[in-house]
Amino acid sequence: MPRIRAENIEAHKLKTRREILEATHDLLEEIGSADISLGEVAHEAGIGRTTLYEYFRDKDDLIASLVEEELPGVIDELIAALDGAEGTERLIELAKSTVHFVVSDPVMGLILHRELPRLSSEAQERIRAAHSELAMDMVGAYRVSIERGELRAMAPDIAGRFIQDTIMSAARILIAAESPEDRYPEVATELERFLLGGLGR
Repeated sequence: MPRIRAENIEAHKLKTRREILEATHDLLEEIGSADISLGEVAHEAGIGRTTLYEYFRDKDDLIASLVEEELPGVIDELIAALDGAEGTERLIELAKSTVHFVVSDPVMGLILHRELPRLSSEAQERIRAAHSELAMDMVGAYRVSIERGELRAMAPDIAGRFIQDTIMSAARILIAAESPEDRYPEVATELERFLLGGLGR
């Protein structure tokens, strides 16, 4: 039986799970892609590979769990920082903050903006659910913009896809940049111009 490294078994399991997720985060940051193996994660976490399977089914489950653990709190902070902005201002700030996420948290940015299509459909759905609050806030901001006459109305599925794809493209530019922080102001400015140009009345 493995040595318990906490006050009880439940605390030990929580500690081990957290260490596995931290090891995954560190490896993703080091490698810059999701091309990691469970063996590498187990080694980084200081556990056996069989122990890792007690917590996660496979790599996709592991990555989706990492997002579920970390992303909701980040989104709460992002939305709270908008300080009452509404309508078009809120939509643009949400878009720019989502893109800046690549700079402030490159691992989550990498998963959300580049690696997501490579994951299983189940993992993709879990990750989408983890940031659904952000998507809903953007939808709400867009609707307010339309009601105020600031932006023109489009079919929701078209507007949603265009906005999402524009944000994803901007984020991928930063992921590929040698210095994402230095490139961000330019990308954010052009993102705002592009969205306002496409959605404006």
